[in-house]
Amino acid sequence: MLGRDRPRMKCAFMWILLSASTLLAQQQAAIEITAEPHHHLLLENESVRVFAVTIPPREGTELTRHDHNFLVVTLQDSEIASWAEGEAGVLTYRFRANDIHFFFGGRARAMRNDTSSQYHNLTVEFLNPEVTTYGYQSNTRRWQYGGNTLLPPVDPRAKFANRMPLGDAVVKDVQLLPGDELPKPAEGIAQVLIALSDLQLSSGKEKIQEEIGGVAWIPADRAEKLVNKGTQPARFVVVELQ
Repeated sequence: MLGRDRPRMKCAFMWILLSASTLLAQQQAAIEITAEPHHHLLLENESVRVFAVTIPPREGTELTRHDHNFLVVTLQDSEIASWAEGEAGVLTYRFRANDIHFFFGGRARAMRNDTSSQYHNLTVEFLNPEVTTYGYQSNTRRWQYGGNTLLPPVDPRAKFANRMPLGDAVVKDVQLLPGDELPKPAEGIAQVLIALSDLQLSSGKEKIQEEIGGVAWIPADRAEKLVNKGTQPARFVVVELQ
């Protein structure tokens, strides 16, 4: 009987541990995202801040303020527990590699990694409040909130450029086969590029070489068509900003 009870005792212990850590986080004062030790600032300008978020196994973040709307690009299959300031419940999210989700800022949030694998994402914080899912939705012909998730490609081996409109920005999940190109954006559009595979791209006379998780900023006055100069498919997220 004692042997049979051990799995239940282990589950109960894990539930108590998670509940205690959640209660502790909810009682803590929220901190600025730049002060949270699991968030590492990679890029900052007048339009965006980009953070690499890394949570080792059995660790969690502090309760972290998100004063601006933000995009999360998950870099590997993962599971994460999350809760918001003032909420008692804990939600568990399962993400696939290359998942792309938009979130509204406002309430502080905390995350905990209760798995045996490292959690890693790139978070793009939009300093322009007009970057939002709220707008005119052509499918319903109404002003309302649109979708907050970019769906995976139909054929992950083909060329694609799936898009998610966000008001003053557009997020694109792009894959270019060798020699393929992504057209130059409209005048006045700056770009944030996030590598989802190893990249060897050209942008006009410039070369962009990034490993998975690498980030590049392309100012509006230097934006050109992007061409895959490598021998393998190049997959990346490009955020176009007005």
